[in-house]
Amino acid sequence: MPTDSSFSTLSLPGDLPEPVVPRFFRAVREISCPEASALPLTAGLVAVFAGYTGHAEFVVGDRHFRVTPDTTVGELAQQAGRRADREITLGPWLTLRSGVDSLSAEYETDRYSPALIEGLLTDVRRVLGTSGPTTVAELGIRPLALAHVPAAAQAAPAAKVPPEGALEQAIAEVWSQVIELIAPEEIGRDDNFFALGGHSLAAIRAANRLSERYGVDLPKELISFAPTPREAAQAIAAAIEAGRPCQGFAPLAADAPVPHSEETPLPLAPAQEAIWLFEQWQPDTAAYHVPWAIELTGALEPDRLRRALEAVIERHAVLRTGIVAGDDGSPEAVVVPHAALPWAVHGLARGGAAGSETGLAAEALMARLISETFDLSRPPLLRADLLCLAPDHHVLLLTFHHLTLDGGSLEYLLRDLAMAYEGCELTPLPLQFQDVATWQRRAAGAERTAAARAYWRQELEGAPGPVALPGARERTSLPDHVGDSVGAVLDEAQTGAIRALARRLGVTPFAVLFTAFQVLLRRLTGQHDLVLGTAVTTRDHAECEGLIGPFFNTLPVRTHASEGTPFAEQARQSQERISAALAWKDIPFHTLWAGRGLDREPVYRMLFELSQPPRVPPPAGLEWNYRLLSPPAAKLDLIFSVTDHGSALEVQATYATDRYDRATAERVVSGYREVLAAACPDPLRDLLRRLWAEVLSVPAEQIHPSSDFFGLGGRSLDAVRLSSRLRRTLRVAVPAAQLFRAAGFDSLIDVIRHHATDLDALYRRASLALSAWDLPANERQALIERRDHV
Repeated sequence: MPTDSSFSTLSLPGDLPEPVVPRFFRAVREISCPEASALPLTAGLVAVFAGYTGHAEFVVGDRHFRVTPDTTVGELAQQAGRRADREITLGPWLTLRSGVDSLSAEYETDRYSPALIEGLLTDVRRVLGTSGPTTVAELGIRPLALAHVPAAAQAAPAAKVPPEGALEQAIAEVWSQVIELIAPEEIGRDDNFFALGGHSLAAIRAANRLSERYGVDLPKELISFAPTPREAAQAIAAAIEAGRPCQGFAPLAADAPVPHSEETPLPLAPAQEAIWLFEQWQPDTAAYHVPWAIELTGALEPDRLRRALEAVIERHAVLRTGIVAGDDGSPEAVVVPHAALPWAVHGLARGGAAGSETGLAAEALMARLISETFDLSRPPLLRADLLCLAPDHHVLLLTFHHLTLDGGSLEYLLRDLAMAYEGCELTPLPLQFQDVATWQRRAAGAERTAAARAYWRQELEGAPGPVALPGARERTSLPDHVGDSVGAVLDEAQTGAIRALARRLGVTPFAVLFTAFQVLLRRLTGQHDLVLGTAVTTRDHAECEGLIGPFFNTLPVRTHASEGTPFAEQARQSQERISAALAWKDIPFHTLWAGRGLDREPVYRMLFELSQPPRVPPPAGLEWNYRLLSPPAAKLDLIFSVTDHGSALEVQATYATDRYDRATAERVVSGYREVLAAACPDPLRDLLRRLWAEVLSVPAEQIHPSSDFFGLGGRSLDAVRLSSRLRRTLRVAVPAAQLFRAAGFDSLIDVIRHHATDLDALYRRASLALSAWDLPANERQALIERRDHV
């Protein structure tokens, strides 16, 4: 056997070299292990690795192991000594732990496959269960490359493998239902849910449906830590085998929600209660108006559209609900059998008027309409205005009060509207919003509420007052909640760079975006301990699907970072603090903070939120686009919103005009873009610059956005070589002839994006190629081909 001088730094054969691997997520796999095993974990692991690697010598701490084929496990136990190790770490990627009756491994999912870890744990368990006289040779542990890596995989990059077994196939089926626009047969067993177009709310729906299908409680974060059908199937199988709820979430009470008579007034849902209290404090404000502008093109029938809206109102009781004071003065939700739709048609088309003039008139009209207040006791708390811009061009302005819906309601609203417009009957719902909201509130219980109060008391102890931007005006009276907004769009390149950084750091894009806002605030204010609000959905249960209603909570997130703390470290801290806060999102925060009084300082005056509009097909014969408008009001001093449109991100700062000037909001938006640009460099640009430098044999520093390929000395043969490298590295086929027409650096970036079939995959491959750049070209290419699923 060859000699190896260090066991603690030994990498599992067949995995990616340490300097190359981007650091993504860590996972834990646990299996049962006989309690009777007297063999130390160290000895068992040495025996397994001797078989895997063929090495003869290992050093673990201060112990030196010599292994031959005739070495017995009893001799290895003697070499291990009396000290019983319960945890062994192999570099930064893998840690093994032994419990009383279990064996587990915490590992980097980007370095080790679940199958490899499963095989390792199984082999170690088998060794720990053997008797002392058994030799290493008799264990029959084969070299790892032969035991766990198919020969075909060593010779060529793996093609997409379809889901295996009924469980993985069922997962693919559920994914296609919640993501849509993708068929089950298009999903491979190693495809990433989020790379396929899934988002956080869709992930929750998938977990709910799988939980219901298999009759086992699954954590709502299932898809986050098991984002492929292979990994999700293993997690579900483990939960089924264990016969208990998965660790990391609090199950609801066993009872199910029950329908209530619409004639029975019910207490407000927690989110409604918070909004109602705000309205009592500041009446006649548009701060909680939710106006959606739906642009319709095609041969629209206005009366048909109005009837479709009336059918939607009839189906969802929350749209027929008003808020009145009960006998004791507490607010109650009262549902009326029929609520007449406030409907108005506005003809804006004028003979000879330019399209730009009509558009400006429409914007001015919508700004006025969304500011008109509601009488909360008179449902429906929505208005419909149809703006006719041309015979085949309309805008449907739907202005809701936030008491009736949240951002997640839009998908169901549009789906029902499209069905009703097409003449489909909308069947009655088995449950309504108030039924589920009442159940959620009852399920939380006094014990969990007390635990939440204790958590927030500890989390916010010693917290500073709400952060204020430079130039903030002091108020001498209550806020008037008049607001304005400033926005900008982050293009495909910056959006892709943000997603790539999130993957490299092993955090969510939300954590990266939220961290950038914190970095900006620390830079502007010098305050290192920050408490910011964030809005979170409470649509965690299958019963919420299909329902319109305000399923949300707002929570504080507290982070602290000293000057000079790297962005990556701040992002990981943000992810940790966000996850900790989300564990208590089922308990309305405003009820825990009651009693502070209106004269007391609130926990936060700034809020960060991320939303993702749904993609809902329009009715037959029509096309539509929809966007959320901003009413001239502000709930807080500053709300910083990011809207994820897929290929681009839209940012918006909504500010209270009695607190800040417009110039301050503009500095916030521009500063935010600068922070992101510095923290999230564009991997595609960096890779192309290096490819040019490699092909042209020029320093990368000489290549700029305005550089010309042929101006730097490129020839026809160089263009062919560059085309080949783009195809092999990025899986993008750019003909060499096209390089002559797009010889500029920026022009070629646009061409590459145009030819890419999946922009998200394009940026992942660019990031992987950059992480492996220091390797020889042939090794770099072999790595990329091996990770063909990226």
